[in-house]
Amino acid sequence: MTNSVAQGQPIPLLVDLHTDALYEHIRGRKDITQRSDKGHLDFPRMKEGGVNGQVFAIWVSPTELKPGEYCDFVLKGADTFDEVCARCPDLVTPALTPDEFRQTTAAGRIAAVLGVEGGHALEGNLENIDRFFERGVRALTITWCNSNELGDSSGDDNKPNNGLSRLGRQAIRRMNEIGMIADVSHSADKTVFDILDTSTSPVIASHSGIRARRDFNRNLTDEQIRAIAAHDGVIGVVFLPYFLRDREADASIEDVIDCIDHICQLVGPDHAALGSDFDGFGGALPGLEDVTKMGAIGTGLRQQRFPEADIAGILGLNFVRVWDAVRARASTT
Repeated sequence: MTNSVAQGQPIPLLVDLHTDALYEHIRGRKDITQRSDKGHLDFPRMKEGGVNGQVFAIWVSPTELKPGEYCDFVLKGADTFDEVCARCPDLVTPALTPDEFRQTTAAGRIAAVLGVEGGHALEGNLENIDRFFERGVRALTITWCNSNELGDSSGDDNKPNNGLSRLGRQAIRRMNEIGMIADVSHSADKTVFDILDTSTSPVIASHSGIRARRDFNRNLTDEQIRAIAAHDGVIGVVFLPYFLRDREADASIEDVIDCIDHICQLVGPDHAALGSDFDGFGGALPGLEDVTKMGAIGTGLRQQRFPEADIAGILGLNFVRVWDAVRARASTT
């Protein structure tokens, strides 16, 4: 899978599976079309950092919004996504398919993919999956820190659904049918396995840590990593210091490299990716202070003597492969 410009020169991918920058823009706390020092990410800084593929999440806050407002917030967020991309047509283009993703990056622009964080955004109505898809949403994080009608969250001690609910299984099947990527980050342990048991397409963990390195319920166990890999999925390693170290002040880019290496040693390099969670947390991870530093990951992997083909996969091709598979499965359903 090669991205190239007309002259035949390869365009390396540098893809991030999760940022909350669009949410910050929607809330009026920053303008992602303009370079600034607010948060971690905006379009100009993405260009500077070489990031040419980005999943922008519309986070549906269950505390700032009321039930009944969730779906409309996503639809209005999709309008905002289209508007900010239209303001920077030479820089960013929405990608609705893997082919559009490849074409955009080959043309030297940032391919922007729209996601939704939190299955409660569906408000218990599976028809909203199709509404979101029609508005450009291509990935759905099944839970956030709260459990919802679809399944249990890792952040909920009560676990009211005992994993993925019946409605959640129906949601996964519908996502498979239309080609929407299921994201297991934030899901409770049993929910993750239930999603994998239900889905006929690969899944992603868009922004997760490794529990073997930091014992925290938001991080993935080795068993979960093996199961995601067995379904040909990918895991985006998160940059949030608290997910990387017990003492977050000690966290740095080296922990991200180590988490990638852990995945590669456990299940192979085809299942590792990047999932920064930029603008979803305060502060900064040393070595990855903002999106302009993303190229340092490739440098770090080379210093660890990773083969170039493996690095290319980790930095972007693995995600595109998964999206290809999700779309191919939908086209045969």
